Amino acid sequence: MKMKFRIIITLIICCLFIGNAEAQQKKLKKADRYYKSLNYQKAIAYYLDVLDKRDISSAKIKLAECYRKIGNMNEAAFWYGQVVRLPEVEPVHKLYYAQALQGTGKCEQADRWFKEYASEVPSDQRGQILANACEQATVNQLKSVGSSYYRTQQVEDVNTRLDDFGAAFFRQGIVFTSERDRGAAVRRIHTWTGNPFLELYYTEIQPQSNGYTFGIPVKYSSKINTKFHDGPVSFNGEQDRIYFTRNNVENNKVGRDGEGIVRLKIYTARLENNEWKNIKGMSFNSEEYSTAHPTVTPDGTTMYFTSDMPGGMGGMDLYMSTLENGRWGPAINMNAYVPGINTEGDEIFPFVHDDGTLYFASNGHAGLGGLDIFYTKNTEGSWSPVQNIGSPINSYSDDFSLTYSADKSIGFFSSNRKGGNGNDDLYMFQRFAVDVEVLVYDKNTGEPIDAASVETNINERQFTTGSDGRIFFEMPVDRTARVEADRDDYQANSSTANTRSRKSGEKILVNIGLDRPLEFQLAGTIRSKTGGVVSKADLTITNDCGEPVDVLQTDVAGQFAFDLMPDCCYLIKAEKNGFLVNTANVCTRGRRSSQTISSSVTLDAVPTSSETVVVETTTTTSTTTTTPSIPTSVTPRPLGFPTLYHDFDKAPVQELYQDELTIIYNLMSTNGSVIVEIASHTDARGPAGYNQQLSARRANEVVDYLKGRGIDESRVNATGYGESQIINGCTDGVKCSEEQHQENRRTEVRVVGSSN
Repeated sequence: MKMKFRIIITLIICCLFIGNAEAQQKKLKKADRYYKSLNYQKAIAYYLDVLDKRDISSAKIKLAECYRKIGNMNEAAFWYGQVVRLPEVEPVHKLYYAQALQGTGKCEQADRWFKEYASEVPSDQRGQILANACEQATVNQLKSVGSSYYRTQQVEDVNTRLDDFGAAFFRQGIVFTSERDRGAAVRRIHTWTGNPFLELYYTEIQPQSNGYTFGIPVKYSSKINTKFHDGPVSFNGEQDRIYFTRNNVENNKVGRDGEGIVRLKIYTARLENNEWKNIKGMSFNSEEYSTAHPTVTPDGTTMYFTSDMPGGMGGMDLYMSTLENGRWGPAINMNAYVPGINTEGDEIFPFVHDDGTLYFASNGHAGLGGLDIFYTKNTEGSWSPVQNIGSPINSYSDDFSLTYSADKSIGFFSSNRKGGNGNDDLYMFQRFAVDVEVLVYDKNTGEPIDAASVETNINERQFTTGSDGRIFFEMPVDRTARVEADRDDYQANSSTANTRSRKSGEKILVNIGLDRPLEFQLAGTIRSKTGGVVSKADLTITNDCGEPVDVLQTDVAGQFAFDLMPDCCYLIKAEKNGFLVNTANVCTRGRRSSQTISSSVTLDAVPTSSETVVVETTTTTSTTTTTPSIPTSVTPRPLGFPTLYHDFDKAPVQELYQDELTIIYNLMSTNGSVIVEIASHTDARGPAGYNQQLSARRANEVVDYLKGRGIDESRVNATGYGESQIINGCTDGVKCSEEQHQENRRTEVRVVGSSN
């Protein structure tokens, strides 16, 4: 009996278990159906119920996706945190987990998962870009960018507990998009969020001494609002043409794509007798993809919008279309104009200002988290690189749908940040800044310089110029800033941006011209004294800038070339067997323009035995004199030695001519076989015998210096010529100036032979 009872109990438990499992399986299938039909709110409830009873990987993955789709980053982070540890995890789940962490202010934790995704999917730049955005220096910079000139406030008079976003200036107020609850009679609920469909509303703005007040929001045009999603909108400059987003509904019929999804389309209408008429869809709309969030230039000839049409970078991309001959042209991906503006993520909610600046929201560029607002500026067809507008406009949450007034003094954006009334809320800002345009150009050609690095000490921001050489940034009023520009192949330069006495919304231009780095080249020829070239001569080039010694050789034509550094002086030593060494000096110091410097060095052949002259000395009991024995057929050779000029009736040489003596010593050391004559002369004034002795003392003092430095005495011969070799006719009895007499008071060093 007991056994039978146990069997019955076991069967009951099994039936209950099977029944429960079947019930859970039914709930899972129902959750999956809701998920597939984009009814995320209902799908969430069923997935939570299933996971409360069973641990099912697919349910966790889809639940995390649901929370991401409806923008609940806290719950998304929790569930993706479990998904990344499942065997079924895919690389994209790591990306979504990182984005959810970043969107909840946990950038340090997000950094790991961004990098893992970047490693696993290197073709998707988001991983590395968003990992870089989590670096503390980047975060600090983005959080401080606009803190000194933007004042933001939630529009409490307008916001509800649901979504309110997408403001556009119209007449004395704004038209915006809202899910606001309109009472119990409303039964049209959007299954994605579980909230009412979006409709357009209008509120009037009244400036007050302490800010702005808003009128009671009223439903906008019944011609524009439908039973499904409507908004956001954009107006042309005359505000007689409207462009707006709407679900694919025409003539009260809903259009669906192949998967049964109702896509978004862009429509336009014209204002006639204060009523919107002639509503038409844009030519680039489609049943198979969405087009949304239009914004048009004031003249109404250029439209920017977002779409997930085929051929894009990833999610939603920015596109442009132009109006020509009354017809809108094809949609062109904005990457064709601004490379890199579209990412593998979403680029949405564009807004173009009168000054040509295009603002948009993205979760694929480096930001603080979620959607951030970025901008690029069109100047005569050239677009500046994309920049993050920074805090306080951007936050860790989704920030999007920015718009400015014409003078940029006020504006609106939308955000789901903490502290709001509901989910997406409208925020108003006042701006106390001047727009700074920096143009970096080549000083010599006047052409703009692209890819130049520009830094400013306003929040220590860094920019890179576009193809037009321009960057743009906002600067607080009543400030002065340093702006520095640089590029590897140019010399850095800086200028000053001054917003003192400027009003908010004004514009200033800062021009920074860059010079190419000073480039110098030495080009020369080594020649023999007879006029021929000296090939394969060895050159040793030293400098006074601490750079290494360079060694090179002349080519077969005796030529050489060498790059010189700015602000340096060089000594060029040329040598070759059979020739005496010679040197030349070249300096770039003080030169302020790039150039090629020519320098020729002449080498003298080493004297042959027939040319060698032996200098003899004779000694008397009273004085030492030197009498040369030089045949009249032989002319001593100069070697570039300096000539020493003496004061009248003074013999000291070493005290006065240290630099010249050093040069003589260096030349003697370099040319180790050369024999020289130290020939000293006086002017004609004074007794001839005395002048002979004076010149001998001077010559011997030079010899003593060289011997003291280690030069063999057999290589130097002192000769005192006295007044016997006057060079300018100032002999005895001839009246001459002191300068003319000075020419004769000299000591010369001449090559007279070789020890080889």
